[in-house]
Amino acid sequence: MPETPPLEIPALPAVVPPLEIPEEVFAGVTLNRIAFDREFDSPVMLATVPEGEGEQVIAMQRGEFCAVKLDGSGEWRVFLDFRKRMEGLTLFEEGVHGIAFHPQFETNRLFYLSYTQNEPRRTVISEMRATPGSAPVALPESERIVLEIPQPLADHWGGHISFGPDGFLYIALGDGGLRNDPYRLAQNPWVLHGKILRLDVNRRTGKLPYGIPADNPFANDQLVRPEIYALGLRNPWGLSFDTHTGHLWCADVGQDLWEEINLIKKGANYGWSDRDGPVASGFHPGPLMADTPFTEPVHAYTRQRGEGICIVGGLLYRGEKMPALEGSFLFADWGYGTVWALEMDSFNERATRRLLIHRKPEAMKLNPTLITADAEGEPVVLSQEGNLYRLEYGEEVAALEE
Repeated sequence: MPETPPLEIPALPAVVPPLEIPEEVFAGVTLNRIAFDREFDSPVMLATVPEGEGEQVIAMQRGEFCAVKLDGSGEWRVFLDFRKRMEGLTLFEEGVHGIAFHPQFETNRLFYLSYTQNEPRRTVISEMRATPGSAPVALPESERIVLEIPQPLADHWGGHISFGPDGFLYIALGDGGLRNDPYRLAQNPWVLHGKILRLDVNRRTGKLPYGIPADNPFANDQLVRPEIYALGLRNPWGLSFDTHTGHLWCADVGQDLWEEINLIKKGANYGWSDRDGPVASGFHPGPLMADTPFTEPVHAYTRQRGEGICIVGGLLYRGEKMPALEGSFLFADWGYGTVWALEMDSFNERATRRLLIHRKPEAMKLNPTLITADAEGEPVVLSQEGNLYRLEYGEEVAALEE
């Protein structure tokens, strides 16, 4: 057999583009570890138990789910042990990707999981029930498979899930792997890779194990999968809804040059892999679909300026303890351990200034996997090595805000 040719890596542009918005240091916010008597290895998501006793469930990549209280008591208990199901899944992106509680969890006890499996390689979205009471635990024997997506390769899974204010389940999926999206899946309207999906888990359409919302943008288009809400994403990671406006935000992990933040709109196309961040890519001889309009990212940063290598979403801050950050989008870089806040324009659709909140000290083990919120809307940082942190004002800043 002939040798496989080496992958072609495009040369970096000679001119480093300037930062399109000003950046300033935002002093006075500290990253404080939340005390527990254990580590939560590779946490990928934190979901609040609806109508519960202030508990949230941490989903860990290798299959453990723990219900915790983030009040400083260090309380935790097992919610679901799915590690047997995850046996043999050892590659960097394989495993559990998300958990989301049904909006009517208090009465129906339903929640949803996103994870991967092998033989065949696939992403699984499933439904499961939990026991009644104020300290629920999962009932794994109740699992119902909602959707399975075949995966060509073992990376760019995406996989975050979240219920929107409309009651529908949103699913973020990556392009399926390898450099340059070689199969052009992210722009292909008849596959689910590189897309945001929107499903109605409360009903069924035909023989599907889920429903297609009637107002999905392509629900009546025979040329596009009706599950698709938005498309043109590479490896979306960090799906969140603004609790004030209902806007959907998503960070998208880049390839060589750009990391981006997108405001997800119904039917929008975010360009990958015809575009890379805010610029046209050189990966393909031409666009997959001619005359396709693309939606630009709200913000993009680049490795060329040494800003980071892997973006992590992300939420619009709507808490009460840090009023100076109200309406700012909080995000981080997994590789550099940097945390930023984006100040937004009055329409909350365009970044106007980037605030540097935290830069990881060299000796610190910090690889953020998600910035999310506790039950009160205050930001929590999950880190791959197993710790959870709060972003909080230091005492001097807190005193000034009072």
